[in-house]
Amino acid sequence: MNISEDFKASAEGKGFSRTIGTFFFNPCWHSVALFRLSAMLYRLHLEPFAKVVWYLNRVMYCVDLDYRARLAPGFKLVHGLGVVVGADVVSDGPLTLYQGVTLGGSLGRVRDDSRGSVFTQPHFGKNCTVFTNACVFGPVYVGDNVIVKAARIVTKDIEAGARV
Repeated sequence: MNISEDFKASAEGKGFSRTIGTFFFNPCWHSVALFRLSAMLYRLHLEPFAKVVWYLNRVMYCVDLDYRARLAPGFKLVHGLGVVVGADVVSDGPLTLYQGVTLGGSLGRVRDDSRGSVFTQPHFGKNCTVFTNACVFGPVYVGDNVIVKAARIVTKDIEAGARV
């Protein structure tokens, strides 16, 4: 289940008391949980309710995690203020985002993937990390185990294992 993997990522390496603290007092974990709730409501064709939960997440925690994004289990925010994730962003595995990260499309850019479907926003492989104030724009593929360093702007594909 996505939510349990997300919690494990948020509480990673912490003792029992810190894990309980994460559950009750970590706003980044709460943001991810609200994102999962809004995404579930959207998949159940309850889009008005998904928008309400998305809006609450945005107002309470200052993050814009679109409920239509397809983020794999293990999604983690670290100091999540100002994070923006667009509607068509996809991750194949755990994705870690730091403060101020923007992931989204760019107007008019469309691309076909290897499966014949079209995408307009970033597609992340497994175990990717995007550090503070970095931006990944457009229909780009970010390979497995990629680290996007702070304050970088990415508009082209990144091969697996790269440090940008």
